[in-house]
Amino acid sequence: MTLINTNKVNLKSFKKEFHGEKFIIFIFSFLPISLILGNAAININILIIDLFFLFTCYHQKQWSWIKNKYFYFFIFIWIYLMLNSAISINTTRNFFDHIEGHEIHSQIDSIKRSVTFIKFVIFLFAVQYFFVNSQKAFNQIFLYWSITILVVLIDIIFESFIGYNLLGFKSPSSWRIVSFFKDELVVGNFMLCFGFLVSGFLFKSFKNSSKKKILSNIFFLFVIIGIYLSGERSNFVKAAIIFFIILLFINNAYFVLKKKYILLLIIIGTVLLTLSSEKVYRKQIEFLKQIGIGTDREYVGKFKDESFYEKYGHIRHVAHFDTAWNIFKDYPIFGVGNSKFRFICHDDKYWNDKIHFTGERCSNHPHQVHLEILSEQGIVGYLIIIFAIFHVLFNSFSVYKKTRDITHLSSILFVVAFFIPLLPSGSFFSTFNGTIFWINFSFVNAYLNKTK
Repeated sequence: MTLINTNKVNLKSFKKEFHGEKFIIFIFSFLPISLILGNAAININILIIDLFFLFTCYHQKQWSWIKNKYFYFFIFIWIYLMLNSAISINTTRNFFDHIEGHEIHSQIDSIKRSVTFIKFVIFLFAVQYFFVNSQKAFNQIFLYWSITILVVLIDIIFESFIGYNLLGFKSPSSWRIVSFFKDELVVGNFMLCFGFLVSGFLFKSFKNSSKKKILSNIFFLFVIIGIYLSGERSNFVKAAIIFFIILLFINNAYFVLKKKYILLLIIIGTVLLTLSSEKVYRKQIEFLKQIGIGTDREYVGKFKDESFYEKYGHIRHVAHFDTAWNIFKDYPIFGVGNSKFRFICHDDKYWNDKIHFTGERCSNHPHQVHLEILSEQGIVGYLIIIFAIFHVLFNSFSVYKKTRDITHLSSILFVVAFFIPLLPSGSFFSTFNGTIFWINFSFVNAYLNKTK
C-alpha cells in the first residue's frame, strides 16, 4: 500500500515537472512574437515569466539567487532609479511652472518607469535559473526562436523586393522595411537581438552534420543581409561588428567555406544589393552625403566655416544628442529623472540655431544610450549602471574563454555593441528596446553559472 502511494506521489511530481517545463518552453518561446505584437504583449509575457519564476522559487524553496552579488547590483540600480525620480521633482520643478499639467504627467511617467524596472531584474535571474536547471528546455526554446526569426527574415527579403510584407503591411518610409511590425521601423533591431543568438545555437546543433552545417552558415549570412535590407544603418554597423568578431573568434569547423570566402560573399552581397535596389542605394548615398563624403553639400550650405555643426548639424539625431548633452550639463549629478527628457527638451534654452533639426530636438529619448542615461540619471546613475553591467560582462567573458560557446559570445557582443558611443540607439528603459537588451544581457549573466 505504501509502495502504491509512493508511486502515485512520484507520478504526480513527474507530471508537475513535465507540465512546468512545457510552460517554461511556451512563455520563453513566445518572447520574439510578443515583441512583434507590441508593448502590451511584451509586458504581459515578461510579467508571466517573472511570476512563474517567483512561484517556482517559492514552491521549491530556491532563493539562493537573492544572495547573488549581481542581484544586489541591480536591486541597487532599481532603488536608485526610484529615489532619483523622487529627487527630480525638485530639480525640474521650475521648468514646469509655466506648463500646466505637465509636471504631474511627467512625474507619473518617471515613477512608473522606475518602479517597473524591477521586471527586468527578476527576468535576468529567471533566465539564469531556468537556463541552468533545464538546458533541454532552452534547446527547445531556441528551436522555436529559429523558426520565428527565419519567418521574419523571409518576410524582410519579400518586402524588399515586393514593397509590402507577407501580411500586406507597407512601410511608412520608402527607405526602410517594416515587416510584421505594421508601422514601427524596428525590424533591424529585432533581428540584431535574436539573429546572432539563434546563429550560435544552429552552429552548435549542426556542427557534426555536413548538410545541416550549410543551413547554419546560410542563416548566419542572411542575418546580416536582412539587417542591411532593413535600412537601419546603426543596427547594421553593430551587426557588421558582431558578424566579423564571431567570424574571427569561432572555429573553422563550424563553416563549410574558408572564412575569407565568407567575408567576400558578404561584401559582394551588400554591394550587389546596394546597386540593384534603388531605395537601398539612395539610403546609403544619402548617408554618405550627410557625413560629408562626396561633392554634394546641399545640406551644409547654410554655414561658411567647417565647424562640427556645419558637418553634422543637418543630421536629425544630432539635435537629440545636443539637447541631451546640454540637459546633462544643467543637471550633472542626478540628471532630470527617468523618462523626463521628452519634457525638458521643450525648454527654449535648448534651441540651437546651428542645428538644422533643432525644432525637432524633442523625442521620447535622446536616441543614444550614454546620453540618455547621463541626461536622465546624471553622472551618479551613469556610473552605477555602467559599472554593474560591465562588471558582469567582463566576468562573463572570462567564462566564455573557457567554454567557447557561440551563443554566449553573441550575447556578449550584443551588449558591447549596444554601448558603442555615438551610434544612435533605442531607449535603455523603454519596453521594446529594454526587453531586447535584457534578453541578451540575461544570457551574459546566465552563462556565469555554465562551466560546460
